Amino acid sequence: MSDLARSVSGRRVSGVIALSPRSLAVALGEKPRSYLWIHLERKRARVAFSDRLPTAPDPRGSPFGAIEEALRGLLVRRATLDWDGLTLELGSEGAGTHRLSLAAERTRVNLIVSGGADNGVLWAFHREAEEGAGEAPLGFRPPQVEAADDSAAEQALADDIAGAFMEDFRRYLEKELHAAARVLARRQEAQEGDLRRARSHVEARRWGEILLAHYREIPRGASRVRLPDPFADSPEATVDIPIDPSLSPHENAARLFQKAKKGERGERLVETRLRQTREKRTALEALRLDLPDLPPREAIRSLREFLIAAALPPLPRGDTRSIHLGRQTAGAPRGLRPGHRPPGAHESARPRTFHTADGWEVWVGRNNVDNDRITHRLSNPHDYWFHVVGVPGSHVILRRPARSATPKPRTLEEAASIAAYFSKARKQTRVPVIYTERKFVSKPRRGKPGQAICTRERELLVRPRLPEADAGQGNEREVSS
Repeated sequence: MSDLARSVSGRRVSGVIALSPRSLAVALGEKPRSYLWIHLERKRARVAFSDRLPTAPDPRGSPFGAIEEALRGLLVRRATLDWDGLTLELGSEGAGTHRLSLAAERTRVNLIVSGGADNGVLWAFHREAEEGAGEAPLGFRPPQVEAADDSAAEQALADDIAGAFMEDFRRYLEKELHAAARVLARRQEAQEGDLRRARSHVEARRWGEILLAHYREIPRGASRVRLPDPFADSPEATVDIPIDPSLSPHENAARLFQKAKKGERGERLVETRLRQTREKRTALEALRLDLPDLPPREAIRSLREFLIAAALPPLPRGDTRSIHLGRQTAGAPRGLRPGHRPPGAHESARPRTFHTADGWEVWVGRNNVDNDRITHRLSNPHDYWFHVVGVPGSHVILRRPARSATPKPRTLEEAASIAAYFSKARKQTRVPVIYTERKFVSKPRRGKPGQAICTRERELLVRPRLPEADAGQGNEREVSS
């Protein structure tokens, strides 16, 4: 088992590649690279050292970005491997020592990265403390770390890593398809309700014609009248029509005709949207049958293209692992009940929401009260906060799907461009925008709504514009702060 430790020692970490939610490969050296495979199970972990990857990288992104951020470029000074675990001690000139530990704990195997100024834990696969301390019961099999030290064991490990990825990937696709089907079903149900209401407005035209035909029989000041219904099958049928007592019969009829005209326009529009929704549900069922036969990367691309075409939230990229730190909100929460906000303040039901090209969600405040709401109440401490420099503008929040998720530079620029667009500097060619993590943003004591103070900010120079997918939503001009 010491051969693997000797092979790893003296090499420099050049990257960390996600293979599955429980598997990763630590790339060592420059091209041609070598790889340290790590595969975690509940009570067993296996490692191997090879010049190839066991399977293609996970196309959904990496949940191990924090490991790469901490270890990339460091030299493996010492490696030890035994039944209790694998330990890599890493460092570089002028930097403190970091440690990557694959440790066999009491009832499980855990992967831990530690180091930094205080030599604390920077990342751990199992973040919660292990329960059930004490002596192990009779017959208890302790966890262990094994090394694949021959070609047969290495191939078996590669097959298990590929199998773990495919099992999780199938669950992932089914979850995304189920979520899309649920949204489309709710959308169709809402549109069918809109269609029923639009068709009920058409009845107003009949009522208007009845009022005009019997306007002499309508008493002054009446709020309801019962008149003969010539459109019914029975000659003795009547209809009860509510009217405005402050208007004349002709004015009531004109109002009903206007309502009927609006309902007819709405009926045509809702019928078109309902037909499109039904077509998208049919296409989703066809996609559900096709995805299992596609390679993972192609399946992700096809699913993403369908979600964009169906006007559904696109798939996020980067770190998509669910880590419950801080207040997690799957979508923009609803506003508070009236009476739970300052008198006269308007609080929107949802923040104005956009999506970047790679699927990250962006919230934009609609006014000063909304700016306070998304900045200080709805966002997580590790989300990114954006604001233009020197001119009034909306607060903008870039939502991180997990605390360790790192946005690409292009994603930061798109969020900054949105912040510049919803500001008084919209017509300028280039606009400076600052950004920082939301935990470094505070509200001044006795400050007015929309006021904020930030520290540790960085600056980007961007063009004011919206993401291409959301460009049609940019006709709102509310600007605050």
